[in-house]
Amino acid sequence: MQKYFLLFFLTLFLNFNLFSQDQKDEIIISSTKLPQEKIVGSSVYIISKEDIKNYPSDTIPELLTRFPGVKLKDLYGTGFGVKQSVDIRGFGDTAQSNTVILLNGQRLTNIDLNLVDFSAIPKESIDRIEIIVGNSSVLYGNNASAGSINIITNQSIKRNDGINTKFSFGSLGKFENYISGTKSFKNFSVKGNQNQIYSNGYRRNNEYSQTNGGLEIAAKLRETSYYLNFQSINQRIDLPGDVGVNTGNYSNSNGFHIDPRSSDTPQDFSQKNGLKLFYGFNYIFDSSSKLILDGAVDYLKNEGMFISSNSFTDARIANYQLSPRLISNQKIFGLNSDIIFGFDLNYTYYYQDKMREGETYYRKYKAQDKSLGLYFNNNVSLTPKDKISIGARFQGNWIRIGDAINNNAIGWTIADNETQIFEDPQFAYHLGYERIVDDKNILTAKIGKSFRYPNVDERIGFGFTTSSHNFGLNSQNSYDFDFGHKFIAEKVSIQTSLYYMRLRNEVSYDNSTFTNRNLAKTVRYGIEQRVTVNLFDGIKLTNNFTLTQSKYRAGHRRNLDLTGIPAYRNNFEVEFRYNEFLSLFSNIYYQSSHRMINDVENYQVIGMPYHLVNAGLKGNFKGFNYSLEFNNILNKSYYNYAVASTSSYNVYNTYPKEGFNSFLTLSKSFN
Repeated sequence: MQKYFLLFFLTLFLNFNLFSQDQKDEIIISSTKLPQEKIVGSSVYIISKEDIKNYPSDTIPELLTRFPGVKLKDLYGTGFGVKQSVDIRGFGDTAQSNTVILLNGQRLTNIDLNLVDFSAIPKESIDRIEIIVGNSSVLYGNNASAGSINIITNQSIKRNDGINTKFSFGSLGKFENYISGTKSFKNFSVKGNQNQIYSNGYRRNNEYSQTNGGLEIAAKLRETSYYLNFQSINQRIDLPGDVGVNTGNYSNSNGFHIDPRSSDTPQDFSQKNGLKLFYGFNYIFDSSSKLILDGAVDYLKNEGMFISSNSFTDARIANYQLSPRLISNQKIFGLNSDIIFGFDLNYTYYYQDKMREGETYYRKYKAQDKSLGLYFNNNVSLTPKDKISIGARFQGNWIRIGDAINNNAIGWTIADNETQIFEDPQFAYHLGYERIVDDKNILTAKIGKSFRYPNVDERIGFGFTTSSHNFGLNSQNSYDFDFGHKFIAEKVSIQTSLYYMRLRNEVSYDNSTFTNRNLAKTVRYGIEQRVTVNLFDGIKLTNNFTLTQSKYRAGHRRNLDLTGIPAYRNNFEVEFRYNEFLSLFSNIYYQSSHRMINDVENYQVIGMPYHLVNAGLKGNFKGFNYSLEFNNILNKSYYNYAVASTSSYNVYNTYPKEGFNSFLTLSKSFN
């Protein structure tokens, strides 16, 4: 049924005879849900195309973590955004389920625990990135309790034909080539891109290779502006596992210091293949109202070969999304209002086989997930200095999940579970306020409620086949408060946010039962601050500071720390633009210690703090853009992810990162 519904809307927008305003230079399709680039009361950061160019060597996650409240998790240090994820406001291992990642308004965050493939999105194709730090459930529904990141590609009709090329080389065999081209006609343009990535990886058995391709069409057909974006991805990564401290191959020693590049799974690997289609149209009624429809269809196949444990997995996901909305600027009772109304329709089919050598399968899982969310948000100008936002969402979710076993495969496999259906309606809201105190100071405040549904992998668990579970978990709810202050002067800007979140039913992995469970009540609070200073022409200083506290507030662990969340992080940046040919930049990053994953009783040793110093130069010489970056100049040995034993003190596993390394990028445009 969902396929026919999707096909209907595709046909609808391709054939409607709609009127659209003429644009002299280009036709722009908007995949945003932010009227006037903000939701009143929320902390919003917009990363422009120019900002992205200023950090040519950074991956998308590394670019995102230059803003307060956003932390990077990187298991292998392969580069290019591979196996990297972002954590907003301290959710540790469940960060990817609490921060929704979108491309052109459509979810990349799926119903399983697979990481978003940032490496599959060429930075050169991005027009802007919208970061909402904090509750975004009204706009995006599930997975947006901590925040949202919407990556928007350039969906305009280009008037100039051209070719863009880029080549990158780095330590540990890192290599990337990228080429894109644009061909324009009277009322449409075609853009295509292709890139290849390769890295030896820092660890042994950590090689990575990937090939991406993309094709985008932007057009004006029968007075309707629309776009189609097709993407393909093919990747493989070798999985080196962890490096133990008093465990595994280093049962009586510290493997992190002895041989941080070692691998305890020297033959394991995973590979992924997928296709994605994004589509949308934009109908402008008049200067104050427009109708936007975005949608996506994607298919992804993941295969994992865990030879060290004689197990294999084969998972497949098909996903269909549809997101029509109306954005309007109107006067209501004499007050200026920016209103958005819309609904999000999502259907996902999930299939996974778990196998051993010589067997077809020993357990297979199937799930169908459907959701429909209706929402609105209204930013209202009460006075020239006072604004409020009122937003709400009602979302229904239906998941059908079951499994089956092969009795001939493994004799001790427990019986299969009956297929079950879980229905879960949820409600989210926010109320925001903004006060312009004077020409330099703005105060903001927001209260709200968010939710997130347990994903398929959390319902299944990760343990042995004897682990019992019934797929049932409660949905997480969060009640939050944000207070903000903005100071904006000629050469100085300071943006500060204070937040407090009270959560129920957080989902967490239980290492003793190999299944997931709902935690006792928890709380999160902290401070986020971004300071930018332009000393004089050419020199810019930026400091991003984050204080995060995440604790239990009930049960026998009350006041204990949640795991995987550093209390303090700070990133100080300096940029000196000498001229168009040469700019120098440097940054110092500090991250404090933290409780390791699994240390729920707070009795283990503390995960290490670390600091990094990076520097580089960039510019343009005879039409060639270049950048040369030197990372971890002090050659620090460090990791930003570790898993502790729940039974033995000073026993844990680490995922070491590389020491000093360099990265060179050359690019040129031909018009």
